Amino acid sequence: MPDDKTTIPEKPEETAVDHTKVVLDKAAIKARNERNRDYSKQLNKVIGGGPHRMYIGSHASDRAGTIRRIWKYLGAYQKHFVFVLIAMIATSLLNLALPWLFAYALDEFILTFDFVGAYRIGAIMLIVAVINSIVRFAGRYVTLVISQETVARIRKDAFDKLQTLPVKYYDQNQAGDIVSRITNDVDLISNVLASFLVQMFTSAISLVGSLVMMFVMNWAMALIVILFVPLMAVFTSKIGKITRKGFVTQQKQLGNLNGIIEESISGLKVIKLYGQEDDTIAEFKETNIKLRNAGYKAQVTAGLIMPVINFINNLIYVVLILVGGLFMITGIVPITVGDISAITQYSRQFIQPISNLAQLFNTLQQGIAGAERVFNLIDEESEYEEDGDIAVPDLKGHVEFRDVTFGYEPEKTILFDINFDAAKGKTVAIVGPTGSGKTTIINLLNRFYDVDDGAIFVDGVNILSYRKDEFRKRIGVVLQDTNLFSGTVYDNIVYGKLGSTREEVEEAAILANAHDFIMKLPHGYDSEVLEGGNNFSQGERQLISIARTILSNPDILILDEATSNVDTRTEFKIQESMHRLMKGRTSFVIAHRLQTIRNADKIIVIQDGRLIEEGNHNDLLHQRGFYYDLYTTQFKDLVIEEDV
Repeated sequence: MPDDKTTIPEKPEETAVDHTKVVLDKAAIKARNERNRDYSKQLNKVIGGGPHRMYIGSHASDRAGTIRRIWKYLGAYQKHFVFVLIAMIATSLLNLALPWLFAYALDEFILTFDFVGAYRIGAIMLIVAVINSIVRFAGRYVTLVISQETVARIRKDAFDKLQTLPVKYYDQNQAGDIVSRITNDVDLISNVLASFLVQMFTSAISLVGSLVMMFVMNWAMALIVILFVPLMAVFTSKIGKITRKGFVTQQKQLGNLNGIIEESISGLKVIKLYGQEDDTIAEFKETNIKLRNAGYKAQVTAGLIMPVINFINNLIYVVLILVGGLFMITGIVPITVGDISAITQYSRQFIQPISNLAQLFNTLQQGIAGAERVFNLIDEESEYEEDGDIAVPDLKGHVEFRDVTFGYEPEKTILFDINFDAAKGKTVAIVGPTGSGKTTIINLLNRFYDVDDGAIFVDGVNILSYRKDEFRKRIGVVLQDTNLFSGTVYDNIVYGKLGSTREEVEEAAILANAHDFIMKLPHGYDSEVLEGGNNFSQGERQLISIARTILSNPDILILDEATSNVDTRTEFKIQESMHRLMKGRTSFVIAHRLQTIRNADKIIVIQDGRLIEEGNHNDLLHQRGFYYDLYTTQFKDLVIEEDV
């Protein structure tokens, strides 16, 4: 006698699958992380700190064009730029004057014990220093104003473009990458404008000015300083390559670690279910050690930059004093103590800009790369550029699909020659297996995408002829996964029709069966909604979404698996509110629970992108085709009764 329990036969040993490895395939996770890693974040990684920080990342492909675009944004601040330029020139010249004044005081007053003259020169130096600080502050302040105003405009233009981009763009680009363009990449532009413009002017003037002053005071000592330039250039170049490679490696290990953290959080239940906590911890520990080692190596190498530069500066300082003293003793080259003092200070002003300029040009390159990514976003084609011109005050709701063919990619067709008619005020249900093209039909009706061939008509007009924004306002959509915004419950409902009164909002909530649970909230309609509506259940979010749709009073209604994620009791409330919403409107319903669409006026069956059956519930059951198979799978007993 057979056992009442259902047994699952074991698979042969050679075909057995270790499900834990399938779920937690580390190699697959790493490969996926490598594919999906947001490389734009590398653009915001720096080597070192202070004025010697070095950005790493990619370079722009059209540097000249990108610079011209940035310059156009800066065009409104030409007067400000003139002021900054004058301020930077003034501060650089004042800096150059200080060593000369000190040398003059040393030779003419201090060594001759003329303290009155020395005090007078000291007072002049103090005044110069104060004026220099004031002018420098003013220049930097104006520069910051220019940079912040400019990046604010760029960020606004980028965000404005996001609101007009087609859905296709969001399907083809990662959300993290899009966010990085408006955050990290715009910050790179800000860094360039805030630091590069100021330091570029001052470094260039200091470099040329200090070199000229050294040659004016003593050409031989100036040549000694110049001899150290190749050493500085070679060192900066070599260390720059090493540190760049080290930080790229660190970013790679950081991406791997983030991937493990993401997997462990999102897949926590699966990890616990299969008892893989220890394995996950070990994997994290191994990757964390690799990240530590990579970061240690990169930071140590980068940390060599400043000490070595300071060493070379001090070495130059010592050499100048020794050679200057030798010149004074031998008289080979005429020189004074003041000259030696001034030239040592000028040497620092000369060497410092050399190391600064190397970092500044690297910062400029990465800033241009970030700007190019932002401008590429801004230059994306708006979905309203080729829009229709027919206004849409309201729609009657007669929808026709005529020979519609469509594919998200040119080489992959999703829908083939779809033809059906939805009469005004009728309900059309769309059923079929997962991936058959049901949601694609809805995407085309909303004009999230446009058909490749054929046409969609609403009230006898090709929807391509309607103004897209007005057309969409006449369509209400309730999705399987609802989206609530941060704010209050009232804000989320009134979003359906801005400007509605409190009474209209509450009436919509009553019709949606949402009023009762809203009034039980601590602050009723003024209760806060957390990001994504996470402080509400799926059913409550769905009812708020339906209330929002009711308030918008659409002419055509789309319900896409609106009750698939809720319990039976909540489903009944949602069904009741949806029936009120659907009354008198042309409605399209996508549902896997076929019991919910039995009363639809028409049911179309989609399989592999083709419309294979069409009719009402009873007609399709009597055809004993694909719909019959779907329905009998879910409700076998009900079908037997109907057949009887």
